[in-house]
Amino acid sequence: MKSLGLEPTPNSGSGWIVKEDGQNENVICQLKSTDKSSIKINKLDLDKLEYNSIVTHKIPVFAIQFIESNEVYLLIKPENITELSEYLNTGHVVAQQHNPITDITDIKQAKPAKVIKSSNKRKAYMSEHDNRFAKKSKSAT
Repeated sequence: MKSLGLEPTPNSGSGWIVKEDGQNENVICQLKSTDKSSIKINKLDLDKLEYNSIVTHKIPVFAIQFIESNEVYLLIKPENITELSEYLNTGHVVAQQHNPITDITDIKQAKPAKVIKSSNKRKAYMSEHDNRFAKKSKSAT
C-alpha cells in the first residue's frame, strides 16, 4: 500500500470504521495478492469497494499484485479515469462524481445454484458411480 502512496488499513479493513486495504485523502484501495500466475476477482469485492468509496467520497482502485514478478496492476472503472488522472497529476481531486448506492443491500450477491434433492436421483448417481469405479476382479490364471 505504501508503494502506491496509500496508508495501510489496520487488519485490512475488517473493522467497523476503516474499510478496504489502504487509503489516503483521495483514494481507497482493495488489494489482492497471489504467488500464482492467475487470480480470481469476485464482483462482490468490486461492489463493496465501490460502496465504501461512495461512503468515504474517495476514488475506488482495485490493486492486483503478482508476488513472484513483483508486478502491480490497478483496476478502475472508466468513469473514474479522469479523477484518478487528476489525482496522479496534481495530488488531489477537486470534485468526485459517483452514482449513489443508497444501501449495502443494493450490492448484488451471487446466488448459489439451487440443488434439488431426490432419493431417485441420488440412487441413480450412486449406481452410476459404483459401476464406473467398481473394481474388476482379476483371475490368477
